[in-house]
Amino acid sequence: MKKKWNIADLIDLEFFLNQDSDEDLDSLTARDRKIYSELPSALKKSNPAPPVLLRSWLAARRTGQTMLPGQSWQEILWFFSGVALLSGLFCGGGLALSFLSYSGKEPVNVAAYFAVFVLTQVLLFVVLVCSALFRRIQGRNFVETSLLYGLLRHLFTRVFQKVMASMRKRASQKISAETRLKWSSYTASLQQIHQRYGPLLLRPFFLIVQVFGVSFNAGVLAATLFKVIGADLAFGWQSTLQVTPASVHNLVHWIALPWSWLPSNFIPTLDQIEGSRLVLKEGIYFLVNADLTSWWPFLCLSVLCYGLLPRLLLLLIVHIQQSRHLAQLNFSQGYFRQTLHRMHTPQLSTAAQVEPCQPQPQPQPQPQPLSDTPDTPPSFAGSSAPAPTTSSDPSPSIFQKQKQEQEQQQQIEENTPTPTTQAEEPFPSSSPPKLMVLVPDELLPDCPAHGLEQQIQTRLGYTLAAILPFWTLEKSEEEELAVLTTKMKEAKNNDLLILLEAWQPPIEELVSWLKLVRQHLGPDALIFLALIGKPNAETLLTPVLPQHIQIWQYTIAKLGDSGLQLIELVKS
Repeated sequence: MKKKWNIADLIDLEFFLNQDSDEDLDSLTARDRKIYSELPSALKKSNPAPPVLLRSWLAARRTGQTMLPGQSWQEILWFFSGVALLSGLFCGGGLALSFLSYSGKEPVNVAAYFAVFVLTQVLLFVVLVCSALFRRIQGRNFVETSLLYGLLRHLFTRVFQKVMASMRKRASQKISAETRLKWSSYTASLQQIHQRYGPLLLRPFFLIVQVFGVSFNAGVLAATLFKVIGADLAFGWQSTLQVTPASVHNLVHWIALPWSWLPSNFIPTLDQIEGSRLVLKEGIYFLVNADLTSWWPFLCLSVLCYGLLPRLLLLLIVHIQQSRHLAQLNFSQGYFRQTLHRMHTPQLSTAAQVEPCQPQPQPQPQPQPLSDTPDTPPSFAGSSAPAPTTSSDPSPSIFQKQKQEQEQQQQIEENTPTPTTQAEEPFPSSSPPKLMVLVPDELLPDCPAHGLEQQIQTRLGYTLAAILPFWTLEKSEEEELAVLTTKMKEAKNNDLLILLEAWQPPIEELVSWLKLVRQHLGPDALIFLALIGKPNAETLLTPVLPQHIQIWQYTIAKLGDSGLQLIELVKS
């Protein structure tokens, strides 16, 4: 059975992706490709969807980790839910017990009980529904804009951050300073995570409030039934207004419509209503006990139908919405696709696989017969010249040595394969994804298309779709981006690479332009900022200096765009 995502998984996924933001691209590619290669073959053959692959990637990254924020978040959520459950039970039960205290002189006021435990909750529920509908008409999310849920989320976030700080402090001897710094940056970016996932991380706070409401009503019902079973309670009604028992009976009849199909003893009759009316100067001495006890089933069912069931229904609806939202996560954003692409991209190797060459036996010299006269070597066919004389050395002649060396060299060449580029596994899809490239207009004439395409394929595993200029004098920024959007739709690619010179620091004009690019491409596009160094006499594509990369990383981090990835196009 396919396991569903939960909030703890998403938090851990964001945590590991945040750790990868400053890592070297080559090491990330090697690690993610290794994770993919170690997956079961049956899973790889089934062409798994991105959520399945990311879950496998997350499971591999979780291996050996003892401190993860997702688990802490889940434990704090359970703590808050437990506090809401217990506090609701104690508040509802304690309030009901204090309200139902009966000394035998004055019966429990039915109108007051109904107003506190039923009518108040109905009004709160109506306000909740109307506020949610009003904010939905305005295009805003109710949970995000509600003051109550905002305060609860703020409290939860503060507790979560303190727990994370405490865990980092306890484990400071076990983890490196760099890891602690990444944890700090991750907990500081929780607001950005809330914005990315929208109501997914906000609904749990709404559910906590509903848990409190459910437990409050359960406490009221439990306390009421406990007092009814264990004590002799009397219920009555009174009013200064000239209200007739018939009017009260009609009102009770309308309130009891949800359970009108039950036996008649669950709804007070007209005679019982008239017999339980309290007159202050007369007291309760002349009232019948059966009339005074006829109200408790009506009150309990009122709390059940108008207090407990609506909260349970709301809790169930929001829980189903949360489950559906989690099941519909497709992770199509570029923030996740870069990890999936690294898993899919085979690692290339240009080294030849040389098989070990068997040593060739050296020819042994033939023994020569002892003679007083020197040997005469045989003459070559077709040669009329006299054969040169040789000494009595039994080693082969110079011509035989050359022939033997040629034969050995030929055998070595036959056993040595020609170096070819080999991949671990074929690319899972029909062809690698395409990448649209933007090059500044001033650099475009000197930009080698073949060299750029080679670097993109080697470093990123993409193929080049097209090269377009930007910041031209002929078109405005809006016109250039409109052409870019059209070209990307025609090429059916979602990702973009922007070539930039790292030695020129990023200016505000560039930052504003990047925000404009994001608006045109949407949140799902992955944008690579490919940095190159100062051009030399040979090529435009040169490595970047480390100090220049740090300046760019600081500036791009302030944008808060998780789909914007900074890379060195040329690795030194």
